[in-house]
Amino acid sequence: MARPLWSGTIQISLVGFAVEIYPATSTTRPISFHEIDRNTLGRVRRESVSAGPAAEAESVETEPSEEAEAPAAKHSSSLHLAPQARDMGAAREVEESPAQHTVERADIVKGYEYEKGKYAIIEPAELKNLRLAGKKTIEISQFSKASEIDPTLYEKPYFVMPKAGPQATAFAVMRQGMIDNGMVGVGEIVFSGRQHLMTLAPPHDPQHPGMMLYTLRFATELRNPRDYAVDTGTNKADAAQLGLAKQLIDAYTQPFEVSKFKDHYEEALRELVEAKMKNLPAPEPEVEKKPSKVVDLMEALRKSLAQAAPAQALPEPSSAGGKTNGSREKPAAAGAAKAKTGAVVARTAAARKTKSA
Repeated sequence: MARPLWSGTIQISLVGFAVEIYPATSTTRPISFHEIDRNTLGRVRRESVSAGPAAEAESVETEPSEEAEAPAAKHSSSLHLAPQARDMGAAREVEESPAQHTVERADIVKGYEYEKGKYAIIEPAELKNLRLAGKKTIEISQFSKASEIDPTLYEKPYFVMPKAGPQATAFAVMRQGMIDNGMVGVGEIVFSGRQHLMTLAPPHDPQHPGMMLYTLRFATELRNPRDYAVDTGTNKADAAQLGLAKQLIDAYTQPFEVSKFKDHYEEALRELVEAKMKNLPAPEPEVEKKPSKVVDLMEALRKSLAQAAPAQALPEPSSAGGKTNGSREKPAAAGAAKAKTGAVVARTAAARKTKSA
């Protein structure tokens, strides 16, 4: 059983229930690599190093009680200057092989560079002790329709499971109420040392247990799309082109099933690794098809519809040797699509003749 990432209480007005939150996604890949020295075939490992020689040990005469204080006590100043080279000429001479020393993990702190070479030093304990509300309680501040939330705000999903006990009833009641009203809760959560905007929502499939928590980006984290927009003028869609575009969309419309989509890169990576293990040549790369240039939009739409129609007409595999309802309906749908296409093309031709007259 996986350990929860966060454990606490979700509070909705005066209603509260204890929950545990688990990551809903996995970042691990079936195949991972190490860095290897091609000459020695040894693992390449990273070291934390600092520019310049190690500082000499300071002889500090203090009482034992004072030595037991926090390690950062002797670095009382929160602002530090990066060490400057004393002899710039000598620094240039040893530029190719500068002096470095290994830094212990306990001596690594965070620094904010507010000017070139000037840092505001933040100790780990100072970050840990930041007083942020919601470390153990998620306060749901409002409910909103899921459709009102811009998809670009969504960041990462988590599973929310109720803890055993009488509070599980409150969890189930609020879950069903959110399903019936089509609402999600909006609030804030603190974990991994940061505060996150989040929504609490019932699962997409009501048969799944628990609820979902989605962390969201704050508005300040989103860039303005107008900074990247190209001025397209006031181009309006031609009625005939729009009619064919809608037919093309209809021809390729089908229910979304995420299991149909595969990670082809991971498959190719596995083939490459297996070939290396068997001392075989690497698989040949697939030839990428060059996209055709659209010169005449109407012609491109017609050809696209012509390619979609045969695919729709193919019968689906059936059990007991008989055709399914879907296989009988698809040829009819393809015929109807062709008839609509012909009607749109005829109207377009008539409109052109009228304009030329």
